[in-house]
Amino acid sequence: MSNPKVYKADRAGLEVPESNLLTSYEQWRKEKAEKLDAHKLLYTAKVVVDKDKKMLEIPESLKQYWDSETIVAKEPPTIEFGIVPATPRFFGPSSKLPADPNASYSREWSNWSQAAYYQPTGKFYSTLGDTDPYDGHLYAVEYDPATKKLRCLPEIHKMLGTPDGQMKDAKIHGYLDFYDGPNMWLCTYWTIYPEPSEVEYATGYDGGHILSFNVLTGDMTDYGIPAKRISWPYHRIDTKRGILYGVGFFGEFLAWDIKTRSVIWCGYPPKDIIWWWRAIMIDEVTGNVYSSYIYDPDPNVHMVKYDPKTNRFTKMETRMPHFSGKHQIVEKEKPLEVDMIRANTLNRGTDGLIWGVTKQGEMFTFDPDSEKLTAKGINWPGLIRYTCAMERSPKGRYIYYCPGAHGVAFQDGTPVVQYDTKTGIKKVIAFLHPFYREKYGYITAGSFSIKLDEKGENLFALWNGGFFDESDSQKKDFHGFFGNCAITYIHIPASERIE
Repeated sequence: MSNPKVYKADRAGLEVPESNLLTSYEQWRKEKAEKLDAHKLLYTAKVVVDKDKKMLEIPESLKQYWDSETIVAKEPPTIEFGIVPATPRFFGPSSKLPADPNASYSREWSNWSQAAYYQPTGKFYSTLGDTDPYDGHLYAVEYDPATKKLRCLPEIHKMLGTPDGQMKDAKIHGYLDFYDGPNMWLCTYWTIYPEPSEVEYATGYDGGHILSFNVLTGDMTDYGIPAKRISWPYHRIDTKRGILYGVGFFGEFLAWDIKTRSVIWCGYPPKDIIWWWRAIMIDEVTGNVYSSYIYDPDPNVHMVKYDPKTNRFTKMETRMPHFSGKHQIVEKEKPLEVDMIRANTLNRGTDGLIWGVTKQGEMFTFDPDSEKLTAKGINWPGLIRYTCAMERSPKGRYIYYCPGAHGVAFQDGTPVVQYDTKTGIKKVIAFLHPFYREKYGYITAGSFSIKLDEKGENLFALWNGGFFDESDSQKKDFHGFFGNCAITYIHIPASERIE
C-alpha cells in the first residue's frame, strides 16, 4: 500500500449539484415526493419532533402473528425526524447503466452500514450511497441532537478525485468505528455482483479503500487499497488492539494493523474454512474474532474463529441455532433449519455474553470464554425478521433492534424493538409506520444503522425509505422502498427503560 493521503474538507468544494435531466422513473419519483412532502422536509434538512400515541397502535396485518412474549410500550417516545440532504435528490441517466435516459434503472440513496456515536461531541454518524458503479456518490452523514442539525460530510469520491469513467465503489457496508480520537474508520464496497468484469477493472478500478474521517475537521485520509480486486461488504475494528478486519464478497479475510499500516493476514482462510461475509464478531477481551460458515456447503452452519495471537483459523464445533418459529425463510424451495449469523452486539455485556441474531431472526447468546452458544427464540413474531444491527444498553438489560432491514419493515409497522434479556419479553417502543406516512408522506422502510448514546436514553437510526404510497409495493419489480434516506432520534421514555 502507498502512503496515506490526507484530503482537506474544503477540497470537495460545492456540493454535488442536482440533476437537470432525470430518468423517467426518477421524474415519477420526484413528482410523487414533492406532492407527498407537505411539510417541506425533502429540500431543507429540517428536523421535526413528534410524540403521539398513534405510534403505539399495532397494525391490523400484524395482529394475526402477535404472541404472549411481545408487548407494546405504555408511553410513546419523543422522536426527531428529518430527511438526509444528500444531493442529487433525484438522478439523471447513468453514463453506463443504461445509456437510454428514459430507462427505468433506479439509482437510489440507500444505507447499508452500521452507525457510530462520538461521545465527546454527542454527534451520531452513518453513511449512504446511491449504488451507481460509475456515477455514484458516497456520503458520511452527521446528526447533532444538540442543534438538530443534519448534514452530509463532503462527498467521498469528490475528495478522492476519482476520475470520470472509472468504476467506483458505491456502498459502505460495515461498521463505522472510532479509533485514535475523532477518527471514524470505514471501507468501501462495489455494487456490481458477483464482481466487476475485466471491462470494469480496465477503467482503473483496483478494489475497496480503507478510509478515515476526522469528524472534528471533516478531513479524510485514504490509506489506499489493501488488496487488489477485493472490496469490503463487512468491516470492524478491534479498538483494543488497533486491528481493522474486513471480509470480501467471496470470503477473503483481512486483518490490517492500523498503527503500522501493514497487513497481518489478507486472502482466503486455509483448509476449506469459509468465512460468511456479513458478520465479524469481535471479543475484545481475548482478541478472538468469530463468524459462521454459510448454509451451502455447511447446512449445520458451524462457527469459525480467527485468533490474531497465532494468526490461525479454526472451524468450531459450535453451530448456529435451529429455527424455532412458525414461518421460515425458503431457500431453493426448502425451508432453512439453520441460518448464518447476521448481527450481534458490539462487545461483551455485563453478563459476559455477546448477543446475536441469525439471518432468519433466531436470537442467541455467545459466551466467548466457553465458546458456547445458547438459542433464545425468534426476535420478532411477524414475517419481517431480517435484522442487521443490534445495540445493548449500558447496564446490559436491554437490546434494541429494528426488524425488516431490507426495505420492507413497513409491512410489520416498522417496529423499534426493546428486548429484555431478563424476561425474554420483546417490547415495541414505537411503530413508525404508518405514522410517518400519514403525517409526512414518508415510508420508513428499514434500517441497517442504529446506535444508542452512552446513557442508553436515546436511539439514533438512519432509515431506508422514501415518499411513496404502500400500493407502490405491488409492482412486480418491488425490492423494498429506497430513495431518500431519513434519520430518527428516539428519546426512549424513562418509564420504558428501568434497569
